[in-house]
Amino acid sequence: MVSKIKKKNYGRFRFVREPLDSIANNEETHRADFPLSEEMNKRRYPVRALRYWWLSRVIQEEVASLDAPPIIVDVGCDRGTIKRFTPPIEGSKWIGLDMDIHRPDIELAKYDDRIEADFDVGLPVPDATADIVICSHVLEHLPRPDFTMGEIHRILKPGGLLLVGVPTAPKFIAKLREIQFRRQLASGRRVLGQHIHVFWDKRLRMLAEQTGFEVEYSTGTALIRKKGSKLEDYPAWIRFNQIGASLFPAIGQELCMQLRKLSNDAENA
Repeated sequence: MVSKIKKKNYGRFRFVREPLDSIANNEETHRADFPLSEEMNKRRYPVRALRYWWLSRVIQEEVASLDAPPIIVDVGCDRGTIKRFTPPIEGSKWIGLDMDIHRPDIELAKYDDRIEADFDVGLPVPDATADIVICSHVLEHLPRPDFTMGEIHRILKPGGLLLVGVPTAPKFIAKLREIQFRRQLASGRRVLGQHIHVFWDKRLRMLAEQTGFEVEYSTGTALIRKKGSKLEDYPAWIRFNQIGASLFPAIGQELCMQLRKLSNDAENA
């Protein structure tokens, strides 16, 4: 009998009823050395924090379904914001990958392993290592996002979870921006490492499926990304943004996608 991954029927407004306490009451985020501390200390629910809130909620949901503590690989960990925002998970192992892994702010995140990596060469992690991989706002910087997605697929265990976040725009605008980026690269006004790709929902879905992932859920984080507004003190404003982003993620300019690596049996079916 062919074993298949259990499919969850996620509603479009899956996160609208999820508690926001982990934003306002997260002690780590209010520390002076936290990357977004100024915003977090100014407003109760900074819209910019919704990216990390979404990742944290899905990670916690996934961990609850596992039989053992997870191995989590943060591809492009940058300043360790995701690791620090996520509440501690007993027994978990976090691996941070980045091109510059020795900065003091990454040390503050206390990854169990920090590994220097060039994502266009490969991920220095053994096959089938990770239960969860995070790749938040990385693919748009890479010359070959399809190659890196393949590497992520390789390091994930069968049935493992990948969480991706990318800038987004309506398809025609995204294509125009990429034409502009290519011209800027050719003229030297843009360099590798800056944004060189823009994604829309179908493009990211196709990339995921071609790499061997199943798309479980896709959403935006916020419809209106105005920072510092007093409206960020009110849950109703956040819920409005979440509903709008669920309906029109391209307007909010950020696309978040939850992907599942197919099991070996499902891939061969």
